[in-house]
Amino acid sequence: MSLLEISNLTARYGAGEVLKGISVSVGEGEIVALLGANGAGKSTTLRSISGLVPHVSGTISLGGVSLLGKSVEAIARLGVAHVPEGRRVFPGLTVTENIRLGASNRKGVAAADLQRELEEKFELFPDLVRLRHALGWTLSGGQLQMVALARGLMAKPRVLLLDEPSLGLAPLIVQQVFRIIAEIRRRGTTVLLVEQNANMALSVADRGYVLETGQVLVQGKPAELWNDPQVRAAYLGGMSA
Repeated sequence: MSLLEISNLTARYGAGEVLKGISVSVGEGEIVALLGANGAGKSTTLRSISGLVPHVSGTISLGGVSLLGKSVEAIARLGVAHVPEGRRVFPGLTVTENIRLGASNRKGVAAADLQRELEEKFELFPDLVRLRHALGWTLSGGQLQMVALARGLMAKPRVLLLDEPSLGLAPLIVQQVFRIIAEIRRRGTTVLLVEQNANMALSVADRGYVLETGQVLVQGKPAELWNDPQVRAAYLGGMSA
């Protein structure tokens, strides 16, 4: 059984239907990529899963438990962590304080355990060690992305939702971020990834879905998507830069 199962999901913003009955599954331990042009519904899918889009129908379940109708906080407690586009790091807090916020939904965790987990995140993101007392507003885009990823992992999620982690980053930093995403999966966290950079997304993904105007156009393993001439020309080739 899939860890995360989305079936016939529709979502609306006002009078407009953004998602038109999409179905997506994510197995335990997988990285699954959502690809497609701007406006295809990729980010709306993530926001629907995490409870940020109120007008949805269909089914969304995590480990067999329905997420529909639950609050954002309840969904987070069930094991969904969402790293949104734009990172959303608090500029007036230090790196350490920002990362610690990821554990705010986990009640009753001993301080010593939280400190140990925090140090594990600095081990995963060694570039942040020297910046642990730096304020958010002083960080570069790549450093902000690493803080956002570390904060998401502090929630100890069953599934991590990543929205455009490479956006606005230099190519070398993008490669570093995707190496970390692969390592996150290797350590046991399931990932649903929205990404414009199809080359990088498919280099780490087990499977991918291509969305077009709120519908699933095609799905498959990375090699299958790359070898589909129509998909490659219309969706993947234009997103490789």
